[in-house]
Amino acid sequence: MTDKKTAKVAVITGVSSGLGKAAAVKFMRHGVKVVGISRSKPDFEPDLWIEADITKPEDREKALKQTMKKFGRTDVLINNAGKGSYSTWEELSEQDLRDIFELNFFALSAMTKIFLPLLKESKGTVMNVSSIAGDLYVPCMGAYCATKSAVTTFSNTIRPEVKRYGIKVIDVAPGRINTGFSSRSLGNRQPPHTPGGGSPDAFAAALFQAWRKSCRSLIYPGWNRIAVPMLKFFPGFYDRLSIRIWKLDK
Repeated sequence: MTDKKTAKVAVITGVSSGLGKAAAVKFMRHGVKVVGISRSKPDFEPDLWIEADITKPEDREKALKQTMKKFGRTDVLINNAGKGSYSTWEELSEQDLRDIFELNFFALSAMTKIFLPLLKESKGTVMNVSSIAGDLYVPCMGAYCATKSAVTTFSNTIRPEVKRYGIKVIDVAPGRINTGFSSRSLGNRQPPHTPGGGSPDAFAAALFQAWRKSCRSLIYPGWNRIAVPMLKFFPGFYDRLSIRIWKLDK
C-alpha cells in the first residue's frame, strides 16, 4: 500500500480520451493523485489506471477496492464516462436507447453510490458531467439529451441529500468541445458542422477551478449561459433552425 493519505485523490471515469484525459492531466499537474478508469489504456500514465467497464457491477466494485488499496481515500469523483447518439426517435433502436442510459446514467449513479463511503470520510466532491443538451433539447440527439437531463436531475436531487456529510455535488454542463466525441457516438446520422467548439484543456482548467471553488454548477463554454436561455425563449425559431440544420424537411 503506497501514497496513502499523502495527497488529494481524484477518481475519473472515461479517462482514456477526450474530457476525461484532459481533466486527469490537469488535476495531476496540480499535485492531485488521479485514479483513471476506462476500458482502453490511456496514452499517459495516471497515478493508478484501472481497466474497467463501469456498466458492470463487478468492475465498479473492483475500481473501489483498488482505489482503497492504493490510496485509502477519494476526495473527488468525476463521473465523466459517456457516449452520444445521433438518431431520430424513429430510427433509434431499443437496444441503443438502453445502452446509452446504462452508461450515461445508471453507471454514473451507481459509481456515485459505491464511492459515497469514501466521499463521506473526506467530505469530498462529486462532479457529474451532464451536458448543455440536458437543458436545451437537440433533435436527432433525443436519447443523449434524455440521459443528460437525468444526470442533471440526479445531481440536483442528491446534493441536498448528502450535504449533511459535507459532500459537495457539482453539475458540469459542457457544450460543444473538440474531442472527437461524434466519431464515437451511436446512431446513423452525422451531426451538422458547428464552429466555435471549446478546447479540452480549457474545459479541464474550468473544471479544476469549479472543484477548488466548490461551485454548484459549471457551464462551459461560458457563453452558453446566454445562448441557451435565448434559444429556449424563442422555441419556434429554434425548432425551424433545428429542422434546417438537421435536414429534417427532406
